[in-house]
Amino acid sequence: MRKSVRYSIGILVLVITLAAPSGTGLSVTPEEFDRNIKVRETSFYREFFDRILYDQIAQLFRLDRMKDKISFKKREARDINSFDEVPDSSFFVNRNARNHLGLSELKEGPSKGSGPDPKGLWRVLKGKTAGVSAGFLIEDQKQDRYLLKFDPKDNPEMATSAEIISQKFFHAMGYNVPEYYLVNFSPDILKPDPKATYYNKDGFKKPLTQEALQEILERVPKFKGGVVRASASKILREAKGYMSLEGRRKADPEDLIPHEDRRSLRALRVFGSWLNHYDLREGNTLDVVETENGKPAVKHYLIDFGASLGSASSHPKVPAAGYEHVVDWFAVGKAAPTLKVVEKPWEKKWDALNRQIAYPALGYFDNFQFDPHEWKTQLPYEVFNRLTRGDAFWAAKILKSFSDEDVRSVVESGEFSDPENAKLLSEILIARRDIIARYWFSHVTPLDQARLSELEQGKYQIRFADLFAQSGFSKPEESRYRYRLIVVDPKGHRRQFKGWQEVDTPSFSFEISSLGSGSKVILHVQARHGAKGIWSEPPLKVIFANTAQDTPISVVEIDHGV
Repeated sequence: MRKSVRYSIGILVLVITLAAPSGTGLSVTPEEFDRNIKVRETSFYREFFDRILYDQIAQLFRLDRMKDKISFKKREARDINSFDEVPDSSFFVNRNARNHLGLSELKEGPSKGSGPDPKGLWRVLKGKTAGVSAGFLIEDQKQDRYLLKFDPKDNPEMATSAEIISQKFFHAMGYNVPEYYLVNFSPDILKPDPKATYYNKDGFKKPLTQEALQEILERVPKFKGGVVRASASKILREAKGYMSLEGRRKADPEDLIPHEDRRSLRALRVFGSWLNHYDLREGNTLDVVETENGKPAVKHYLIDFGASLGSASSHPKVPAAGYEHVVDWFAVGKAAPTLKVVEKPWEKKWDALNRQIAYPALGYFDNFQFDPHEWKTQLPYEVFNRLTRGDAFWAAKILKSFSDEDVRSVVESGEFSDPENAKLLSEILIARRDIIARYWFSHVTPLDQARLSELEQGKYQIRFADLFAQSGFSKPEESRYRYRLIVVDPKGHRRQFKGWQEVDTPSFSFEISSLGSGSKVILHVQARHGAKGIWSEPPLKVIFANTAQDTPISVVEIDHGV
């Protein structure tokens, strides 16, 4: 279905929704809206069963999905506009790629305050009951609540730095994330609430006494003077549980597109591959009811970044992280015919290192054998399988919006005590960013920022930015381009206005006589990089049309393909 048709349908659905009677649209009161949005809960074990077992069997009975898999068909995202971009929404807000953030803005992220108030005691309301790392829910003197999470004892700074750094990057990319702060404090500031509970190492719920609290703190690193370091995430009010990565929250009148068809969510696979955030799953998302412009709305958040970079929260990542799902049926199937376990390249390196972590504060994180296309999350999700080349190109553009200086600045916010850790992590992320961009730019026609101008009556010039060449992945003098023009009349009849023409720059001129009402021109463009390069596929498609009678043509649609 063509984009223009889809967008018309989407607008019609939105108009109908907003015009619906009270109780089904935004005309409900904030209190009614809040009641309609039910709280949803999940856990890693439930997601493990659903993703590893249930979904794998259920998809055998989904004929539409089976047909797509057999034919290798990809479906275009539905949250994009006619210029192949993702508009702002409650899921995603364009930030760094649209208006480059300053270094101070990048380091600050969404955290506009100073974190838990260090004056006075922090009341511990309960021990953290989700995830694998130690933590407490606290309330400070201002009655703000925070979730404190700590580093594993053998890896000081690892999980807390990963949390802070990745949170700031995801915010700058465009996602909604809570406020996170690095805090250093004396354990004496913590005071258990009389009703506080926690789960002990045997899984039993127990009262969180002062003695139990001290016992938990014995398992976290201590710094000079007995100071403890933690990441503190500010608790989001009016939380409604996790965001499903498939389907819609039907009680939300703004949630009109199935989540697996949202580019902003599919692209998390690309962003996750950069930061090695293999714990991207529903349990690490949160839907929150917030009031914007006087109206209640559901805002979709990403939370919990302690298992990113080289950290697995409670311990360093194992080398398999990012290469295989926690249970990878595809990998099992590959080994089954030989009836033997094949040692993977990353296993060989792990053995060569004697299974030792060289940098405890970084965990296990490098670019050895890194393949952007093959990178995987812990659990398999349909939304990530639906990633198209167009989705990935859009995400890669956002990654390239971060300069080397930007990366180093954000990494500094992790506050490593050893500058070598920050230096090495920055180098890994910069190299990894370029590996990702080079791969995905090479799988589309990497031309962007189309600018059309009329030179004289009926003669036009169009200019593009070649992101592959601009990124230094090829020499401009070794880059070639070709284009062709096709005229489409109102009845859909096509005629080739101009066959393939080859040029040596991503800027060229062409002539088009006046178009009749309802007619349009399709421009196909391809690029070839390097002396032995081949023409890019799929071609970039740009559509021109008259937006009003007796006016010059203008760009009305851009499509990088699926």
